[in-house]
Amino acid sequence: MNCPHCRKAQYTVRYDFGAHRVVRCSGCGLLRLDPHPTEEDIRAVYGENYFNNTEFLRGTTQALFGYSDYIAERFNKQRQYTAIAREIARRLGAMGRRPRLLEVGCGLGYFLDVAFEEDFDVSGLEFNPHAVERLKRKYAFPVRAGALESTEFPPAAFDSVVLFDVIEHLRDPFAGLDRMHAAIAPRGLLVLSTVDAESVVSRLLGKRLEDFRRTREHLFFFSRKTLREVLDTHGFEVETIRSIGHTFSVEMLLDRLALYNRPVFTALRRLATRVGVGSLQIYVNPGTKMIAYARRKD
Repeated sequence: MNCPHCRKAQYTVRYDFGAHRVVRCSGCGLLRLDPHPTEEDIRAVYGENYFNNTEFLRGTTQALFGYSDYIAERFNKQRQYTAIAREIARRLGAMGRRPRLLEVGCGLGYFLDVAFEEDFDVSGLEFNPHAVERLKRKYAFPVRAGALESTEFPPAAFDSVVLFDVIEHLRDPFAGLDRMHAAIAPRGLLVLSTVDAESVVSRLLGKRLEDFRRTREHLFFFSRKTLREVLDTHGFEVETIRSIGHTFSVEMLLDRLALYNRPVFTALRRLATRVGVGSLQIYVNPGTKMIAYARRKD
């Protein structure tokens, strides 16, 4: 198919995974999965075990989706989310009321929980129906089930919309951006994180990078350049893009690194457990992820 961003037909194959390839548009440089999984295949991925995928650490293409244990990551994620929520509040400035915030792809509600405590008026949209069912049992704030591309929002309903590791999952992120532009109030903020597909480490790892190997769920891959261009085209002015890392326990980090070299990192994990440092927390930022803050243009 033609590039959904610049409409050029020419592309080169960047990474070949057999049934799927990551291709690079010869016009704008956008990376995308070719072909996309079917709608039925995508819905099968977002099942009840998406946030607790016991097969994840096997590292096979079929098993590499979701999270090995999302709940175990909660407190580390929420420390980072608190800093992000406070930065959003600072960028929005004094409003005389609680800022209205929507999280697209809100998962199990960990960011919404933090943003609520930071005095945002929060709501969520989540594609996974099992996650929505859990959220509604636990929280009072409103959460809708559905895909961004087919969900209607009132105009200018939110002061900020956030997407953490979501845009790469959307079948049509460009229509999604248009929908979010209409839903964000003038001079409101869009905040999103995604893989930085052209970072030094991403290019060094190439097709071994976990994000590229998630061919069951990752459909688009952005560089800082293509993300800026796409956001600009769809009505957003990027204020800043920077790399972002994550805090892991030593054991969890070594489990993830074993996806790249199983014998070495499995041995290191056993050693870490034996000497009693497996539960220590460590912040890691290899530069493979980025976060962008973008202002809605009038």
